[in-house]
Amino acid sequence: MDLSDYIEDILNHEEYRQLALFTHHKPFTTLEHSLRVAQIAYDWSVRLEKKVNLDTIAVTRGALLHDFFLYDWHKMRPDGSRWHGFRHPRIACQNAERCFKLSEKEKDIILSHMWPLTLRPPRCREAFIVILADKVASLQEFRFKFKRHLPSSERYTSLRLKKPN
Repeated sequence: MDLSDYIEDILNHEEYRQLALFTHHKPFTTLEHSLRVAQIAYDWSVRLEKKVNLDTIAVTRGALLHDFFLYDWHKMRPDGSRWHGFRHPRIACQNAERCFKLSEKEKDIILSHMWPLTLRPPRCREAFIVILADKVASLQEFRFKFKRHLPSSERYTSLRLKKPN
């Protein structure tokens, strides 16, 4: 089986595709951000799995689902609070569990991706990869916002998920 066989259910899910409707880091949508994080995490995992025992499928699926909250956090929050950074991992995990069958590693990745802001530390190596990939993707997006330049941005618009050279 190819990796795309393991993530196709997510990428084609109607509710997941709604992430394209919500701004994450202007001008990027939550879907674009999640695809970028997944690509970075996948690339790192493929490179590292030769040296460290990693579950690249869990890394990629967890990265795709890490921000699976279905609202514009700039405007509204389901509970009316201003605690999005702290609460959205649990909301994303609840949405993901409702729509997909998740492994324990995938749940850990989603729930811990905001560490150290949140007090829930990662419990597996795969979660550390997604935490770092999320930070790198966010920095790239903020760099684009201020410099109008995002290196290789076209590589993230359609998730390719091929082994890096």
